[in-house]
Amino acid sequence: MSRPRHLLLAALLSAAPPLAATAQAHQIWLEREGTTVRAYFGEPVENTRERSGGLLDRIAGPRIFATDPQRGFTVERRQESLDAAVPAGTGDVRLIEDTLPPFGPAGSPTRTRAVLLAREGRTETRGVMPLEIVPTAAGGNTFTVLFDGRPLPRAEVTLVAPPRWERRLHTDAEGRVTIETPWAGRYVAEVAHVEDKPGGEGDRAYARRRYVSTISFTVDGGIPWGGR
Repeated sequence: MSRPRHLLLAALLSAAPPLAATAQAHQIWLEREGTTVRAYFGEPVENTRERSGGLLDRIAGPRIFATDPQRGFTVERRQESLDAAVPAGTGDVRLIEDTLPPFGPAGSPTRTRAVLLAREGRTETRGVMPLEIVPTAAGGNTFTVLFDGRPLPRAEVTLVAPPRWERRLHTDAEGRVTIETPWAGRYVAEVAHVEDKPGGEGDRAYARRRYVSTISFTVDGGIPWGGR
């Protein structure tokens, strides 16, 4: 595990039970069932989903929305997910969690504010979040990683396929990456980017921001794969 991911998890797990020390870095991803969108916090490659009363409670201020984070849907906390009901016909759905406290020593140039982002669906070819994996064509397998609306070249993208198959890819000079989708089921891709931009005050002051963004979508055709 890279040091930034280790530090992020350490911050999220502060005051957690001892078993958390052996956990791997977590991420947020979205899944949709009809008009319900569920946000999970855990490890999709291991089919790990944290629960209320435990590590899921670290995700305290998520906003689930379509295109405008200021016009989000009501979020309800369930046993192992954060749920939102969305109107029928809603396009891709997104999440922003930017309320986590900074991690790292106070006053350090490595003190970091983590911002967790997620998107479900690949029908829209625009990005609206600070860091987003955006399809170049609706329903397509080629994506552009955008940071502040600009392509992010040579970024590492980690893909988890339905059979818990994980692969690390990199965007090209134009910030594009193509994903293979041979299996039927849900795919989750993740990208991270660190920005040296200080902010905050007092105990919440930080020297940089670390964005972690996922996109998830389902493939109907392909090699069948059982399991959740």
